[in-house]
Amino acid sequence: MTLSDTIFSIVANANQSITPQDIRGRIKQEFPALYGTDAAKRSVEAGHYKDIDHALLATIYTTVRNDDRYLIDRSTKPYRVSVESSEAVEEALETPDGEDPEQVTGLVYVLGTGVFTKEGKRIVKIGYTTQDIATRIRQLYTTGAMFQFEELASYRVDNYDLLEQALHKLLAPFRLNNAREFFSEDALPFVSEIAEIHQRIQAAPGAWRRT
Repeated sequence: MTLSDTIFSIVANANQSITPQDIRGRIKQEFPALYGTDAAKRSVEAGHYKDIDHALLATIYTTVRNDDRYLIDRSTKPYRVSVESSEAVEEALETPDGEDPEQVTGLVYVLGTGVFTKEGKRIVKIGYTTQDIATRIRQLYTTGAMFQFEELASYRVDNYDLLEQALHKLLAPFRLNNAREFFSEDALPFVSEIAEIHQRIQAAPGAWRRT
């Protein structure tokens, strides 16, 4: 198994997010053949790294930064890595308990996640709730996801599900790895404009309303 595959296996099978230093420790203990390779030794001898530990750690950092499968939580130092963009976690994040599908008015929200793309851009979650934002955030934490949620914006609107659908479709160019509710921060400048158009349409004479 290659070093890249080994790193992914370690992160994917961890019970929670893990630091590059933790990954290095696991490799040294469980995959000694990948520690102190000839290439790493040559890099140390050439003065690129101070020792073998440093060489391996640098490779781990480079690997996780350049692979879209990883989520990086830069809110801590050293940062933490996970592959919690999996379908299972996304499904849990998108199917909250306690929602009232018959309620006309709801909140469409934009939440910061505390996680960044490999380019250093914030990852945001766009969704809706018929409850209050604090309750929704508490529900999200019960999924076991590593995110640190914070409210960036919210819009109380009629036919909230239509606004959410419009945001997801129009902001698709900023979506991350086809994860339906997760976008890069580049989407943020457009959210308020789309929400304003939705509100104007809902308030227009003759507009259809859920009853």
